Amino acid sequence: MPSDESYAAGELAFFSLEIAGYRKSDKDHIHLDWDWKCLDPAGIPLVPPAKGAVDTDVSPEDKDWLPRIRQNFEIPSYAPSGTYHLLVTVHDTLNGTDASADIPLRIRGHRVAPGDTLTVSNFHFYRAEDDPQPLEVAAYRPGESVWARFDISGFKLGPDNSFDVEYGLAVIRPDGKPGFSQPEAATLKDKSFYPQRFTPAALSLSLPADVARGEHTIVLTVRDKVGNQTAESQQKFSVE
Repeated sequence: MPSDESYAAGELAFFSLEIAGYRKSDKDHIHLDWDWKCLDPAGIPLVPPAKGAVDTDVSPEDKDWLPRIRQNFEIPSYAPSGTYHLLVTVHDTLNGTDASADIPLRIRGHRVAPGDTLTVSNFHFYRAEDDPQPLEVAAYRPGESVWARFDISGFKLGPDNSFDVEYGLAVIRPDGKPGFSQPEAATLKDKSFYPQRFTPAALSLSLPADVARGEHTIVLTVRDKVGNQTAESQQKFSVE
């Protein structure tokens, strides 16, 4: 890959490197121990580190042969954008020397504003569940379905980078009176090696044929069970 290319979060990354300058024993044997790790821009390990060894004979006919290390790993879908670092160290047990490399790795991640408090961000309405582009004007007709996607961030992490978030919703009609309500619409919980700083979420509403026309308000209530936090977000759409 050219140095200015990048991986997208969620993709599988591959890398390989060759090792030169190693020492051979009198019997043309080599032994190299290696380890590598990948750190995010803040120095936090992205995936579990790996290690291995090259323990083999090198015949005189293979004098130009170089040992190669190959690795691949899945980039978490929630990894933030930035320049990551593959740190590789090789130890030659026959001459006691070490070699290391710092290989930059660019990753394009989903942009979510960092924060220490529970927050709903990137809320957008859609025409259908899998639409790639949000609506410029959140307007629907009676009988249609309202679709929305958003991100939840700022929740606290428990043991093993676990999180436990739930959200509910209510709809306020154009006359200001309460309409549809679902206090526990969904629960999002998981744990991971790399700390997950946000989680994507979604909601949908089926509008009845006799729904009141005008501006409706969705009141979204999010609860962080680990951090004992609550956040509220209000979003408006119209029925025409």
